[in-house]
Amino acid sequence: MNSSHGGLNTLLLARFPTLRPLTPTQNNVYAALVTILYVKIVMEIGALIRIKYDFAELSRKFIHLCACSLIVFWPLFDADHWGWRLNVTVPVVMSVRLFYKVRSRFFLFSPTLRMYSAFDADVALRPNKGAVLKDPEDEDVRLMSRTSSPSELLYGPLQMTLVMTYVGLNKFATPDVAVILMASFVGDWMAAMIGIHYGRHKYHVPLGGEKSIEGNVGCVVGTIVGMCFYSYMLGIEIVRWELLVAYGVVSSAAEATAIHNWDNFVLVIAMEISSKHLPQMIK
Repeated sequence: MNSSHGGLNTLLLARFPTLRPLTPTQNNVYAALVTILYVKIVMEIGALIRIKYDFAELSRKFIHLCACSLIVFWPLFDADHWGWRLNVTVPVVMSVRLFYKVRSRFFLFSPTLRMYSAFDADVALRPNKGAVLKDPEDEDVRLMSRTSSPSELLYGPLQMTLVMTYVGLNKFATPDVAVILMASFVGDWMAAMIGIHYGRHKYHVPLGGEKSIEGNVGCVVGTIVGMCFYSYMLGIEIVRWELLVAYGVVSSAAEATAIHNWDNFVLVIAMEISSKHLPQMIK
């Protein structure tokens, strides 16, 4: 990661040499604000996708993919200052928001849904309700659930924010492991997209629902692509191709056999164990 100068500070000074250098605290606060802006934009795009295509799974998976990509902002933080922990600002706030909704008209709220008939004015003006205060018309429910059921916020979306918090606090110093964990979610995204649109060879997994061979292959490819992309963005060396394939296979197997609605946790556990043992097994 970056030195005490801070990645954002270094980036700004390289582009604007006459600027006053940022303190470590300023660097990390501004870097956190960048992640907030990123997620705000992602939520708005997700809302537009939901409105235009009226396909909940598409907007849900888009937000899912963008969420795991928060790690590409890690180089902006100053790793030598305690404020690097602010990289989890968004997932921590979203975890609370998803479990018990308190409306904020600024922080991460999506006005896009209020601008269109898909989310009418009377819904927009009443108090938000989430997993505890249930409301199927809530903007997060409409964006991040499959069936407009508020209880779904406690599964995929909440699991994802908890995973992002865990990774941001525990894997910041070991970005190579973080890459492995987050790349599996790229594989999960690709498995869903390919399975939905191109899945022809279907099979059923006990407690896991319907899967497809095409989706399994997509998960392998997505995990490999994710590892290469995140490694490049974080400035770390890409692992050997044998390990890339092995991680892809493990990710696909975990995604294919996971209990329905618990795949995020299953993926993290499987990939964490793999990150400790596969390098020794494949030399």
